Amino acid sequence: MKVQTILKKKVYIFLFLILVLICASAAYFKHAMNYPFKIKNDVSFQVNNGDNPYSVMNRLDKQNMIKNKLFIKAYIKYNKVPGDIKPGLYSIKKGESSKKFFQDIAEGNFSSDYVKVTIPEGYDIEEIANLFDKKGLINRDEFINACKNYSIPKYIKNDDNRKYKLEGYLFPDTYEFKKGTKGKDIIDTMIKRFDEVFKQAQKDTGKSGSDVDQTIIMASVVEREAEVDKDRPVIASVFFNRLKIKMKLQSCATVEYALGHHKNKLSNADLKTKSNYNTYLIDGMPEGPICSPGKESIKAALNPSSTNYIYFVSNNDGTHFFTSDYNEFLKVKKKTQGF
Repeated sequence: MKVQTILKKKVYIFLFLILVLICASAAYFKHAMNYPFKIKNDVSFQVNNGDNPYSVMNRLDKQNMIKNKLFIKAYIKYNKVPGDIKPGLYSIKKGESSKKFFQDIAEGNFSSDYVKVTIPEGYDIEEIANLFDKKGLINRDEFINACKNYSIPKYIKNDDNRKYKLEGYLFPDTYEFKKGTKGKDIIDTMIKRFDEVFKQAQKDTGKSGSDVDQTIIMASVVEREAEVDKDRPVIASVFFNRLKIKMKLQSCATVEYALGHHKNKLSNADLKTKSNYNTYLIDGMPEGPICSPGKESIKAALNPSSTNYIYFVSNNDGTHFFTSDYNEFLKVKKKTQGF
């Protein structure tokens, strides 16, 4: 009888310990699912295009930031976490919950320590500086001074007559920079992106031996003149054809750059603005690029269409009319532009 009592007590103790173990495991499992990160300080991480919750967690696990990958995957499955997440730069706070983490990447609640900024194609350095200032990334004058003092790559002509030697080479794209990033570091990133895109454009067009600087000058003019991608190589062909016959480029976009601002309609006085960028007055190409061209304009400058067109005029719908006949050009211009 005494032996049976002892056995019963041992069974009860064993069952109690099992129960405690189960409860402890359940508590650990729940805590690991709800608070999956093992970080001592706030950290930043990138969500890329094409990522989903699983791929993000796998990447964080490789960086040794996850307590238990299996538990967090169980959380994703059990809570039916949406697979549609927004690319961008985020931050994980110490002690952050799974719920908060997945909510942030689903809603695009980016890191407050970083500034996400999109540079439109065709922006010049002053427009880029104004945008950075507006976004609170860096003071306008500070960024412009950084551009002036930057050690330019060898493929850019070291021309003191240019307004900005870096003009055309700060590639227009979407970037994320930490607040307080120095101008030089911002420029480094944008120049690196330019190098990547230009090399890809050369590969796409088979024009690997092209002069970078001359290409970007032409691409920048095309960028400011064209509105739709299909017109870009044709507009490039017009300007190259003009150069072949020693005709002035007569690009209104270069006049606007010389003026320092956009105008819906240029006056005769504007066209006479004395500047080494004004292609109504000077022969050949402008002194340097007039904006930051996008990839399609770069490709157009590398590989223009084969045409005999000398003139083009806007159709007022984003497209252009092209011709080699001056009288036809005047006729269409009068019809579409009223003069």
